Amino acid sequence: MSSNQQKKKTSIFDDGSSQRKGAIAGRNIYIDDKGQTIMYLSFNKTGYLLKEKDVKNFTLYHNRLALAIALFMLLITFVGDLRIALIAGLALLGVLEYRFRQVWLPTLPQYPDFVPSKKKTFIEGLVSANNKPRCILLAVLYAAFGILLVANGIVSSSPTYIIVLEVLMMLACLYMSARYIIAVTKMK
Repeated sequence: MSSNQQKKKTSIFDDGSSQRKGAIAGRNIYIDDKGQTIMYLSFNKTGYLLKEKDVKNFTLYHNRLALAIALFMLLITFVGDLRIALIAGLALLGVLEYRFRQVWLPTLPQYPDFVPSKKKTFIEGLVSANNKPRCILLAVLYAAFGILLVANGIVSSSPTYIIVLEVLMMLACLYMSARYIIAVTKMK
């Protein structure tokens, strides 16, 4: 590794893999005939070309529902008021949805009447990015977040409905953790 590459590599999240082809993958992501990454939205039957510079925005907007649910769960756990948590979660979802549809999507090259064919799954994207340390860290963090959320609910004697929501969140976190572990096992 040259000295310039060593200077650029500041953390396990910044090893250049986020700029490598393959970092964009998951639900509604396809590869067209030219090998380009296309996000297909069925509500308007349009494909949107995603380039390497769109990785961060794609990640934020692709996870907008998960972020709103996480905010809701954290607020309901630590504030304890269902109304405040629900309003904050819906507000975040509304802002992200608006920015996704009205601000970010119009900036992307569009393919009207795009016909999706070759899907690019989330695990395929992780494997092609080939960043084992990041995947291992995220697997551990997802699992820890889910488990600690339930443990906090039990220790703080939260109402049953909150503990049920926390258990559901933990199952979702464990599912995500398992996906990262599967990706690590498929990496070379």
